[in-house]
This record gives sequence, C-alpha cells and structure tokens, in this order.
Amino acid sequence: MRISVSALVSGLVLATPAAATEPFHTARFPDHTIVSLSLVGNQTAASIEYDYDVYISLSTVSTDGEGTYSDPSRHKASVRCHAPEAVAVRGVSYPIPTSTGGADWKDDLWRAVCIVPVS
Repeated sequence: MRISVSALVSGLVLATPAAATEPFHTARFPDHTIVSLSLVGNQTAASIEYDYDVYISLSTVSTDGEGTYSDPSRHKASVRCHAPEAVAVRGVSYPIPTSTGGADWKDDLWRAVCIVPVS
C-alpha cells in the first residue's frame, strides 16, 4: 500500500501548502487505508496547450484506527478540457477517455474540472 501511495505522490509536482476541500477521488486499499485527493486551487494554465493548472491535496485515513495523514503540500496538474482531453503531471500528458469513462484519479480530476454540474 505504501508503494501505491508513494507512486501517487511522486507522480504529482509539489507546490505550496493548502487546506483540503471536498475530495474528487477516493481510493480504498486492502490494508484499510483510504486515500483522498481534493482540489485546493486552480488558475488559468501557464501553457497554451491546457485550460487550467490545478492544485491537489492528498490525505489518508485508516479505517482500522491506525491514524490519519494530511499532506501539507499542494501538487500541480494541468487539465485540457477540449479535444484531445488530457491531464498533465510532471510534463507527461495522459489522455482522458471521455467516451468510455475512465477509472483512475486523472479521469476523476478531469471530470471535476471540466464537467459543469447540472441541477
């Protein structure tokens, strides 16, 4: 489990500390650990290839009472809402399969940023 969380954290670029908001992605692991990713900020993208630069916080909680952790850092990703839809992390662009509905945190991030809620 620690390898999975470490891989997730190392795949994100460190920025500055921030407080977490509602999670856009939650992953549950067999060791009873829950990892949540939340949007904590966004701005117009620095690159013309993307629409937004977003900042993500990471927190973990153990459902078996072993403790919690809230990463004090913010992690940067860039999001392109228009075709070809993508999320970029540390210079690597990941395509988002909008027609098939992906299942990882990058897909959930794209949906949280690009899909307007309908009431």
